[in-house]
Amino acid sequence: DEFQDTDEVQAEIISLLAEDPETAGRFAPRKLMIVGDPKQSIYRFRRARVTVFFRMVQRILAEGGVIEHLQDNYRSAPPIAEFANRLSQMMMDGRGKADIRNETVDLSYRIGFKEADLLKPKSDSSFLGITYIAAESGARALQGREMEAEAVARLLKQWKSSETIRSWKEVAVLLRAMTNVEIYLSALESHDIPVYVVQGAAFYQKSEVSDLIAFLELVLHPEDDLLRATVLTSSLVGVTFNELVAAPCTGARGHEARGYEQILAYWVGRRDTATAAEILQDVIRKTNFDVVMMAQRNGRQRVANIGKLIEITRELARQGTTALDDVVRYLHDRAHDASVREPEAQTLGQEDEVVRVLTVHQAKGLEFDIVIIPDLAARTGRGANGRTFFSDRWGILAGAAYGLHRKPLPHALILEARELEDDQQYEEEKRLLYVAVTRARKMLVLGEGFSRQSGPWLQWVSQVFENAQPDAIEKAREGRAQTVKFKGFSAKLVPASQLNVPEQLEFSTGSILIGEPEMPLVRTPRVISSMEMTPSDLLSLDGCFRYFQWTRLLGMSEPGREPTGEAQKMRLGSVAHKMLESGVVPTFAALASAGLEDLGLVFESSDWRDLASATPEREMPFIMHLRVDERDCWIRGRMDLVVPGDVPRVVDYKYATWRGGVEANYEIQMTAYSLALMKAFGTQSAVGELWYLKSPMKIVRREYTFAEADERLRTLMSNYRMAIEKNDWPAAERAYCDRVECGFRARCWPL
Repeated sequence: DEFQDTDEVQAEIISLLAEDPETAGRFAPRKLMIVGDPKQSIYRFRRARVTVFFRMVQRILAEGGVIEHLQDNYRSAPPIAEFANRLSQMMMDGRGKADIRNETVDLSYRIGFKEADLLKPKSDSSFLGITYIAAESGARALQGREMEAEAVARLLKQWKSSETIRSWKEVAVLLRAMTNVEIYLSALESHDIPVYVVQGAAFYQKSEVSDLIAFLELVLHPEDDLLRATVLTSSLVGVTFNELVAAPCTGARGHEARGYEQILAYWVGRRDTATAAEILQDVIRKTNFDVVMMAQRNGRQRVANIGKLIEITRELARQGTTALDDVVRYLHDRAHDASVREPEAQTLGQEDEVVRVLTVHQAKGLEFDIVIIPDLAARTGRGANGRTFFSDRWGILAGAAYGLHRKPLPHALILEARELEDDQQYEEEKRLLYVAVTRARKMLVLGEGFSRQSGPWLQWVSQVFENAQPDAIEKAREGRAQTVKFKGFSAKLVPASQLNVPEQLEFSTGSILIGEPEMPLVRTPRVISSMEMTPSDLLSLDGCFRYFQWTRLLGMSEPGREPTGEAQKMRLGSVAHKMLESGVVPTFAALASAGLEDLGLVFESSDWRDLASATPEREMPFIMHLRVDERDCWIRGRMDLVVPGDVPRVVDYKYATWRGGVEANYEIQMTAYSLALMKAFGTQSAVGELWYLKSPMKIVRREYTFAEADERLRTLMSNYRMAIEKNDWPAAERAYCDRVECGFRARCWPL
């Protein structure tokens, strides 16, 4: 399968495996079938060649094989499939970019669109539209991309509020390359749209990371004025550039600058014995750097990045790199090496309620309800101009060089090879765009980015619209929205300039300042329109609001709790859940090999037999809505097992030993499950059951009424809203902290 992405060596291996042992050089009858779409061959960078696919097809045909064309498309709504047909029919003309007349060159990579390549729509997906975001006429790259990113963010907000988009998980932004991803991330984040970057690569360029690296460098080189200025003007100290110019040594800032100097002097005196992690943790704590970062836009991500930097230094220490100068050299080199692609700390997963941002290559084989392809005008990657060049025909080519900068001398062979390389890459750009467009199920959004010096993607896409309605794009660039009609559907052309007018949004003055402002700062309470929680979030919040803020919102690790300390218990619990959710009773040998002998008694119990005979629903997902203080509240989760009935039951498995009163820790979680069941089945009561599976098995049952469960959750969520808006996170009672052995007790309850 996916044979269009095969290289020469892989094809040779497959040929040898499929060869007829009786007849050398021929395939064994009925031994080989290849599947592939040459229009989706996009992996030249790892030596895959679409010519390999075509040569194999010709060999199969020569030996009596046949071709079957698979044209039915069950993914995209019919208008999107038709648009993809028009695009590929127009751009895949088989002509290439260069005038190559060498008859020995295999030009089969220049795919010519044929009738057999037409997609035949078979999908019943609803069509949500094709939107083209036109750049402002004459817009240059940076300005155009920023305007387009803002336009995309506003369109997404509008579609979400109108429920055209029901979940952020439906949306994917596909980029040809991650070069300009920060522009689009910044716009999405400024509109509070949750984003997941699939293997983002800008970790060391983040200000919260570079500021801390600069401080470590300053500890090693306290006499370096540039480093000192960098740290003083960072969020660690907060000196303005005007203050720095007025007093370059200290920044003329009061106790903050003095405190910073004390921290610096302390660690300069201990730099020969201190670890980077110790220094970072101390400066973060004493400057409240994590709190400052949390208060900024995308604060949760910033705090997570801080934690990742500390963990990187710890990992270096575990590997034997403990000297501060070695650690700083490593971090400095990584931060200044353009080839390093280090992802940010992930605070969300791509299965969460997020917009996914990824490259077209990463999206290969995937599909999304809504696909956004921005920055069509970006120029394609240019070939290497160094002294060496790798050619498919001749291998490594090296040319002579001259002069101080060793400029390469032109060589006929290298020039010919580069011309062929450019032509092949030009054809692959067509296939890459085709792959991007055909990822969409219901909606396709195309963005120009900018309108000057456009790359091939924009030329091809704009030509499709130009063929349907001449001058429509030019009118949209001038600020006039257009509707382009195709046979059976239409597309909207939206000017980016119209989506960049000032919005009447809430103005937040809640940014944290370092030092005393000259004028009193009136804090505007944060107002939230909706809340979203999981049962585990409720569990943490109900126990202690402060613990919830520190661990769930700020990403702090609980002191004394090693993240991997419970790994074995978690693994066993996960395996136990998988066995229970299958509903199939395993053998005792299978339980013993998994280390789950305790489950044998569970499966033998009358309670289990009664449960199995009740036709339960296992692993039941749910979304529950509550209206709390005139705000929408959503609780999303999954129940281990549900038994429908006049009084429905929910079962939650705990692979643990029951201890007296421990069930109280899960009271709010079971309340949420029970209320969700009562809402779903229209009943006034439900039973929640906690099954403690380790011997001796214990089942704790409780019946919940609709009124009490509803009131309990509403009260908790109302208090949560007030905590957010007032930024007031009270600690639990000391008795509770002692009972759960909270690692933050020393911080909340100092001696």
